[in-house]
Parts: sequence; C-alpha cells; structure tokens
Amino acid sequence: MSSAKVSPKPFSVAIIGAGIGGLCTAIALLKYPHIDVQVYEAAPTFGEIGAGVGIAPNAQQALELIAPEARAAYDKHATGNMWPKHAKTLADYVVGEGEHEGELIHAQLNASGQQSVHRAHFLDELVKSVPSQRAHFNKRVDSLKDKQGGPVVVHFKDGTTAIADAVIGADGVHSTVRAHLLGKEAAKPVFAGSVAYRALVPMDKAVEKLGEEFAGNAFFLCGRGKASLSYPTDGGHLLNVVLFDFEQETWEHEKWVLPADPEALRRMFSTWGASSRALVELLLATPNPSVWAMWDHPPAPTYTKGRIAMMGDAAHATTPYQGQGAGQAIEDALVLATLLAEVTEPSMVQNAFLAYDQVRRVRTQRVVSTSRDSGQLVGMRAEGVGSDLEKMRQLLSFRVHWIWNRDMVAQNREAVQLFKESL
Repeated sequence: MSSAKVSPKPFSVAIIGAGIGGLCTAIALLKYPHIDVQVYEAAPTFGEIGAGVGIAPNAQQALELIAPEARAAYDKHATGNMWPKHAKTLADYVVGEGEHEGELIHAQLNASGQQSVHRAHFLDELVKSVPSQRAHFNKRVDSLKDKQGGPVVVHFKDGTTAIADAVIGADGVHSTVRAHLLGKEAAKPVFAGSVAYRALVPMDKAVEKLGEEFAGNAFFLCGRGKASLSYPTDGGHLLNVVLFDFEQETWEHEKWVLPADPEALRRMFSTWGASSRALVELLLATPNPSVWAMWDHPPAPTYTKGRIAMMGDAAHATTPYQGQGAGQAIEDALVLATLLAEVTEPSMVQNAFLAYDQVRRVRTQRVVSTSRDSGQLVGMRAEGVGSDLEKMRQLLSFRVHWIWNRDMVAQNREAVQLFKESL
C-alpha cells in the first residue's frame, strides 16, 4: 500500500448485545471518529448475573490492546489467588475422592495465575466507557434485512428499526443473529452432557469451613464423573464455587437453570473428601442455589454473511472447563475492531468480516471442542486416561498453553493481512 493515507468515509456499526464481548467491541471502536457505534441490548438495563469470570493471559493482553479503559476495568476488579505461593497458579488439581483423596495431581502455572472478575462489577466498569446516547435498551431483535450493496436494516420486537453499514451479533447463546446467519435449527446449541451447581459464597464463611489456604486460592477437585472448582473473586470478598456433574446424558427440561435439589447434590458427593462435602454445604447455604445445564455450539460453517457477523457466545458458546468463554469474546472484539478500523468505505465491511471469520473461527471452535475434553479430563472420564494420575498430570501440564500464549498482536496482523489481500 502507498504511504498516502485514504481518508476514511464515515460508516455505522450496530452491536446487538451488551455483554462483555459487545461492550469491548464498542469501546474499541469508539477510538475512531468516523465510525458511528450503537449498542442495542434486549434487557431493560445493563445488568448481569453475579458470577466469577476467568480472565486468562490471552484475554488480559487483548483488553490492553482494545483500549486503556478496558484494561483499567479489568485491573480494578481482577482478583487472583490470595497466597503469594499460589500467585502464578491457575489452579491446583487435587484428587477429590477415593484412596488418593487429597493428592496433588498438578499445579497448573501461567503468566498471571488464576485471575477472575465479578461479572456484574466488570460490566458496570466497562459500561462507563460507552456514552449513554449510544446504548439502547429493550431492543430485542425480530429480524435482519441485509440487502446486497446497501446497509443492514435491523427490526426490533418493539416495532422500531435501526440501519447500519455493519451489524455484529454479540447476543449470546440464544442469538437471533446466529439464527439469521445459519438458519433456526443449525443455530441451536447442544447439551454438553454436564451440569454445574453454582454459587458465590461469602469468604468468611468459606474460610471457616475450608481453611484459609483452600478458600483463598484456586482448587480443582477431581473425581469419577464429578469435579469442583473454587476460587476467590470480587477482591477476595467472595468464593466462586462450582460443582460439576459429567454424568448427565440428557437434559429434558425447558429451562436451562433449575433450583438445586439439596439431597441429590449431597448424595452425589457423599463419598468425597471433607473439602468437597464442605463446598456442597456452603453452596446449599446460599440463597436460591441453582443447577445450570452446560451447552455449547456445534461448529458453524461461517461466522459471517454479507455485512453481518457474530461473535462471542453467539458464534462459539463453550463449556467453562478452560475458563475461556469471556476470553474468546474479548479476542473476537479486538480482531473485529482492528479490522473495522481498516475499512475506508462501507463496501469493505464484508471483506473485514470475512478476514475475521478466517482468523477467529478455527481457534474458537478448537477452544469449544478442547473445553469438552477438559471436562472429561477433570471428571476422570477422558479416553485412554481415566483416573491415571500420571497421564492426567502430563496433559494438564501443557494442554492449554496454545490458548494462553497466542500473540494477540500477531493475530491482528494476520487478520489485517488477509483483509488487504482480499480487496
């Protein structure tokens, strides 16, 4: 390309959904005065369920590149392990039941150790960087019309419409944008064969029942068909507790979240060690303990069509066993914004989205499939591994490095190169 810079023509971007991915994309695009960004959220206000969300080194690097205020939102709320000796540990994987109960399988290390944010507080912080006139609520998408060569028309259920040169679906696992791109049936998520009991427990109660080291640091307790994950979040005021059951063949209920059955949960972990049983009681003592069905997406043949693209859970909903749901949405946001910043006229949006699809689809779909594998591994159900601790140790020592260690600047460079070649 010649050094003479083409001054870009103004164009508009509509982001459907104001979760972590949608807000990060908006914040990244606000840097460019010629891009008019609008965010449309189905809910009446910005708001999220309280839960701990893991932010691994790859996502931390992506936040830094998105915008200083995105990284600052993370820095303000990031909570790591409380003990210095666990500072670089993602989690200690420990046997939770049976004759080896209490034995350390592997201490998984990475550049930052376990880092999480309280989802609602992190979103509150991100929201501050999005001017209120750019955020529109109660906007549930009804349909999308993408006419060849013209802008996209978004029809909302309240009878209003929005017109944009580019539409990004960041509308979660039940995405309407995904249904538009792939068709209703192909867009549906599938049950992943596992459920999770989740709760946020006050730290003082956790310390009382679990002791300071266990309550203040990340631990994965592993056993046959079950596992637990617990780590401090919200500045160490809360312990995020998740109990997994990998032996659910089907999910027959219409709802994805149900009230937990205390007796069933106690039975499930009745033969486990004291720490696991204490986690069960801590979880059941919280208001409205619930069980969540785990769903993910079969690989989509594409993440884009015309001037419409999807990202985050709308594109590649995943199980939580590698702590990458939010992380991959943040990576998507970075690549999308980097590409849209290269667009000098609206007709190039399609090229930008195709480059995004090429760079992000393979990686994110591999995250989805290997996350299922991770669940099988901690539930001692992995083929050829089972409860063989030595084999578990070997796999845990390296299997997520390809996710954590991806160079975000290089990923951007690759995307821009593909975009330029396509013009």
